[in-house]
Amino acid sequence: MTTTPKKIGLLACIGVVAGNMMGSGIALLPANLAKIGSVSIWSWVICMFGAMCLAYVYARLGTVNPQQGGPIAYAGEVSPAFGFQTGVLYYHANWIGNLAIAITGVAYMSTFFPILNQPWPATIASVAIVWIFTFVNLMGGTWVSRLTSLGLVLILIPVVLTATVDWGWFDVHTYMANWNTSGKSDSSATVSAVILCLWAFVGVESASVSTGLVDNPKRTVPLATMLGTGLAGLVYISSTQVIGGMFPAKDMAASGAPFALATSHMFGNWATPLVSAFAAFACFTSLGSWMMLVGEAGRRAAADGNFPAIYGKTDKNGVARVGLLLASVKMTALLVLLNVFVGTANASGLFNQLTAIAVLLTLLPYFYSCVNLIRFEGVTGKSVISLIACVVGGAFCLVGLAGADATPLMGTFIVSLIILMFYARKMGQRQAAGASASA
Repeated sequence: MTTTPKKIGLLACIGVVAGNMMGSGIALLPANLAKIGSVSIWSWVICMFGAMCLAYVYARLGTVNPQQGGPIAYAGEVSPAFGFQTGVLYYHANWIGNLAIAITGVAYMSTFFPILNQPWPATIASVAIVWIFTFVNLMGGTWVSRLTSLGLVLILIPVVLTATVDWGWFDVHTYMANWNTSGKSDSSATVSAVILCLWAFVGVESASVSTGLVDNPKRTVPLATMLGTGLAGLVYISSTQVIGGMFPAKDMAASGAPFALATSHMFGNWATPLVSAFAAFACFTSLGSWMMLVGEAGRRAAADGNFPAIYGKTDKNGVARVGLLLASVKMTALLVLLNVFVGTANASGLFNQLTAIAVLLTLLPYFYSCVNLIRFEGVTGKSVISLIACVVGGAFCLVGLAGADATPLMGTFIVSLIILMFYARKMGQRQAAGASASA
């Protein structure tokens, strides 16, 4: 007798969307944004508006055209070539971004184990965490959503306290002194901070990717997408701005646990280990949720014939077991390689490199989703809201690309073109096989 995998409900799905963003996006951001300054408030405004438009795009697509695999499926509807490209880009963006999440969690754990500030111990701990949550994922989507929801609650405790109570320690003069620490003009600093803030909103598509694991997806996916994105955005802006007025930028930039620093400023040093534990757990549970999305993305790519069939095989829990294990092997290998070649890089610097790569690889899939909604609904009087959301969401993706450093942007462009070359080779082989069969 076969059993039906238990589906994820609305609250759990909101937890997956918001938890994916907040668990991975907020923990180290204040330290990284301190290197740019309080001027990043404008970057947050741009990202919040753009992310809500993208959230509407995925909410609308989830209502009128729900597809398992999310961005991969939607890009494939625009063009099979874009579907192939997106499948490769999105899959690799997810598991590379997972490394940034693992590193963030380990950075917070260094409060308890200072040795984790050293490269190899941090690498070993990150690898261990990756494999722990690989096995959690093998237990099914329900376990992951429960842990993510718990992690979301725990990270919200220090973050919400910071976003509300900490305003009593906010100093306008400190905030203005931190206004622009980048050495660039205000407009250039704002654009360059967009790529960091955008990382915080990566995950807006989480519910649509997991459509196959969601109960009543036509209702659940749109609600979870909009509510989860809005919740995360409000928390981001409030908490990061109050921190910008509490500490000199150089002190915050040097911090490996910014929210632990902010909370201890309110309640004393006893709060530091508690907040660090909460933040680390939230990062790790978010890692588990993102790994679920990696498995789903690989399964969709395999179903489309773009990945080897082994990525699409599922177990009784509906989990792409082998694909998930292969992703964890890749994560382990890349962590070791990064440690070998980067060596003495601190958590903040490594976080910046990984997030920049992950965000850039994600922007094209987001852009194609906007194009697909226009294709699906057309340009009519009834689709004005969708059209506006698609245009703004697409423009938002272009702003993110404009704010990237030249090296990762060039690398992303080259990789995207190489993927299309592989697609052309694949189609050539199919045509040759078809011609041979006809003969």
